[in-house]
Amino acid sequence: MYCEGAGGHVAINMGRLVVLNVLGATAEIGGVTYSTGPERGKGTPFVVGQDFAEGDNLMIDFVDPDVVEILVSLRVQWDATDQQWSGTLYNEVDRVEVSCVAG
Repeated sequence: MYCEGAGGHVAINMGRLVVLNVLGATAEIGGVTYSTGPERGKGTPFVVGQDFAEGDNLMIDFVDPDVVEILVSLRVQWDATDQQWSGTLYNEVDRVEVSCVAG
Protein backbone atom coordinates (compact mmCIF):
# COMPACT_ATOMS: atom_id res chain seq x y z
CA MET A 1 0.00 0.00 0.00
CA TYR A 2 1.27 3.46 -0.88
CA CYS A 3 -0.29 6.55 0.70
CA GLU A 4 0.63 10.14 -0.06
CA GLY A 5 -0.48 13.67 0.54
CA ALA A 6 0.96 17.18 0.71
CA GLY A 7 3.76 16.86 3.26
CA GLY A 8 4.20 13.13 3.60
CA HIS A 9 3.91 9.60 2.31
CA VAL A 10 4.19 6.01 3.48
CA ALA A 11 4.87 2.75 1.62
CA ILE A 12 3.83 -0.40 3.48
CA ASN A 13 4.50 -4.01 2.50
CA MET A 14 1.87 -6.35 3.91
CA GLY A 15 1.52 -10.11 3.98
CA ARG A 16 -1.68 -11.82 2.94
CA LEU A 17 -3.06 -13.44 6.07
CA VAL A 18 -6.44 -13.42 7.77
CA VAL A 19 -5.04 -10.64 9.99
CA LEU A 20 -3.07 -7.51 9.11
CA ASN A 21 0.63 -8.38 8.82
CA VAL A 22 3.01 -5.47 8.13
CA LEU A 23 6.30 -6.82 6.76
CA GLY A 24 8.12 -3.52 6.35
CA ALA A 25 7.67 0.15 5.54
CA THR A 26 9.15 3.52 4.74
CA ALA A 27 7.61 6.87 5.58
CA GLU A 28 8.36 10.55 5.28
CA ILE A 29 6.63 13.22 7.30
CA GLY A 30 7.79 16.57 8.63
CA GLY A 31 10.96 16.35 6.56
CA VAL A 32 12.09 13.15 8.31
CA THR A 33 12.40 9.82 6.49
CA TYR A 34 11.86 6.56 8.40
CA SER A 35 12.58 2.96 7.41
CA THR A 36 12.07 -0.49 8.92
CA GLY A 37 15.41 -1.60 7.46
CA PRO A 38 18.13 -0.85 4.92
CA GLU A 39 16.47 -3.14 2.37
CA ARG A 40 13.62 -0.59 2.28
CA GLY A 41 15.89 2.44 1.94
CA LYS A 42 17.68 4.91 4.16
CA GLY A 43 15.93 6.51 7.07
CA THR A 44 15.59 6.81 10.81
CA PRO A 45 14.86 3.31 12.11
CA PHE A 46 11.30 2.50 13.15
CA VAL A 47 9.37 -0.71 13.76
CA VAL A 48 5.73 -1.70 13.80
CA GLY A 49 4.37 -1.05 17.27
CA GLN A 50 0.83 -2.15 16.53
CA ASP A 51 -1.30 -2.76 13.50
CA PHE A 52 -5.00 -3.45 13.31
CA ALA A 53 -7.61 -3.82 10.60
CA GLU A 54 -11.33 -4.06 11.20
CA GLY A 55 -14.03 -3.68 8.59
CA ASP A 56 -13.11 -0.71 6.43
CA ASN A 57 -10.51 0.70 8.87
CA LEU A 58 -6.75 0.21 8.95
CA MET A 59 -4.60 1.52 11.83
CA ILE A 60 -0.81 1.26 12.12
CA ASP A 61 1.58 2.82 14.65
CA PHE A 62 5.32 2.80 14.01
CA VAL A 63 7.58 3.20 17.04
CA ASP A 64 11.26 3.64 17.77
CA PRO A 65 13.28 0.38 17.95
CA ASP A 66 13.20 0.50 21.78
CA VAL A 67 9.37 0.72 21.69
CA VAL A 68 9.35 3.87 23.80
CA GLU A 69 7.73 6.43 21.50
CA ILE A 70 5.24 6.39 18.64
CA LEU A 71 7.01 8.05 15.69
CA VAL A 72 4.48 7.79 12.85
CA SER A 73 0.83 6.73 12.74
CA LEU A 74 -1.47 5.91 9.86
CA ARG A 75 -5.26 5.83 10.06
CA VAL A 76 -7.12 5.10 6.83
CA GLN A 77 -10.50 3.80 5.82
CA TRP A 78 -11.90 2.34 2.62
CA ASP A 79 -14.17 4.69 0.67
CA ALA A 80 -16.46 2.53 -1.47
CA THR A 81 -17.65 5.56 -3.46
CA ASP A 82 -14.14 6.57 -4.56
CA GLN A 83 -12.82 2.99 -4.48
CA GLN A 84 -9.71 3.98 -2.51
CA TRP A 85 -8.23 4.16 0.95
CA SER A 86 -7.91 7.63 2.48
CA GLY A 87 -7.14 9.08 5.89
CA THR A 88 -4.36 10.62 7.93
CA LEU A 89 -0.61 10.08 8.32
CA TYR A 90 0.66 11.88 11.41
CA ASN A 91 3.32 12.31 14.07
CA GLU A 92 3.57 14.53 17.17
CA VAL A 93 3.78 17.71 15.06
CA ASP A 94 2.41 17.09 11.57
CA ARG A 95 -0.85 15.76 10.11
CA VAL A 96 -1.09 14.85 6.43
CA GLU A 97 -4.33 13.90 4.69
CA VAL A 98 -3.45 10.97 2.41
CA SER A 99 -4.95 8.93 -0.41
CA CYS A 100 -3.72 5.38 -0.88
CA VAL A 101 -3.38 2.76 -3.58
CA ALA A 102 -2.90 -0.94 -2.99
CA GLY A 103 -0.12 -2.87 -4.62
